[in-house]
Amino acid sequence: MSVRTPAILRSLMPPGLVTFDINPDQVVMSRQANTTSRPSASSNTGSPAGASPTIFRGAKPSNISLRNVVFYGGDTKSRCDQLINWLSPGGGLLGSLLMGALAAATGINLASRLPLVTFQWGPPEIAFMYDCNLTNVNITYTRFAPTGVPIRALVNIQLQEQPSLFGSLPTNPTSGGLPGRQSHTMTAGESLAGVATQRYGSPGRWRAVAECNDIDDPLRVRPGDRVYLPNPDELRGGTR
Repeated sequence: MSVRTPAILRSLMPPGLVTFDINPDQVVMSRQANTTSRPSASSNTGSPAGASPTIFRGAKPSNISLRNVVFYGGDTKSRCDQLINWLSPGGGLLGSLLMGALAAATGINLASRLPLVTFQWGPPEIAFMYDCNLTNVNITYTRFAPTGVPIRALVNIQLQEQPSLFGSLPTNPTSGGLPGRQSHTMTAGESLAGVATQRYGSPGRWRAVAECNDIDDPLRVRPGDRVYLPNPDELRGGTR
């Protein structure tokens, strides 16, 4: 008889752990590559227009859907509330207080960032272990105690994978781009032009950074945002 391994969501923001009583009946993962094509350099080559190979521009993080998760018991409501709290910075009152204390002690402002949540189910090497942000939660309470307390809920959860220590390694296929790309966390007072100057020696390279990250308005980049930096070979090769 096999022992059931419960799927969990956990965060450094307290209470920090939500355990599933009945695991998802589906885990759906989706990711889309951002590509472009370049017209043929000359019509004399005999190749039709647009016959050059597709150019890889980057890939957004994976989206993960956990479908038909079931909570039951007297703490059903509190676990559902925690999921909802993770949809805002701080992840709840206690998390907000800790976030404020961290900002006062270190100068790091996390007020614009959702709590980092880890989805784990089974052995990390062969099953699921992803650092994510919650982006959507749909809760249907299906059973109640005579006192009106919810004791069973059906939950669907949407997650977006976030870069992790291992995901940011240059050779990792989930690092958000081509080998050799690096990630950078924006700090107060930084701009894309400043990052481009530091990385490439030219403030004009901010456009390449913006294109790599699908940033339409560079003024909307905030402290705490993570951006990927194209490797110098991409810039020299014109594959920005």
